[in-house]
Amino acid sequence: MKHHSIIITIGIFMTILLGVVAPSQAAGIKHVNLAAFHKIKHEYEYEAIVLGRFSSFMAEMEKGSEVIFLNHTADVQNHDIITFNADVLRESLNDGFEDNGVNCSINFTDASDADNTSYSIGGMCTILVSDQGLNKKVHFIIPEADLPDTSQGIDVWVMIYEDTDSGIAFYANVTVD
Repeated sequence: MKHHSIIITIGIFMTILLGVVAPSQAAGIKHVNLAAFHKIKHEYEYEAIVLGRFSSFMAEMEKGSEVIFLNHTADVQNHDIITFNADVLRESLNDGFEDNGVNCSINFTDASDADNTSYSIGGMCTILVSDQGLNKKVHFIIPEADLPDTSQGIDVWVMIYEDTDSGIAFYANVTVD
């Protein structure tokens, strides 16, 4: 009788476990891909949407800009804050330290339901921009922007923000495993 009770208990436990795990596995693991570029050819115009796989996207961007950063965040979930830094710390002339580079905090929202996917991001970045021998820190507030889901069959990157004064543009998409 004890053996039968243990099998039932294991069966109930497995049913509960599968009930909890199955929906998140069915939805897949989401990845946010984010890239920023600095315009190096004044006449170059960023495209709002760039179709194609990653190599096509990079080929388009290399026509008139250079990469500031590329970021791939694995297993992102609703309301996660994606942070990334690529900094240079150095001693300053004022007996302190300077913090130069890229600092971003981006909020991910997953408003998907059973019938549709709906992803968006927004946040803040500070980037040290070097242009023609001049360095300046630029602060960006990236308004919440909708992201495409490349698992829907179309490989696409969308521009989520452009600062025309500094020549910096941010692109993003979501991939799902």
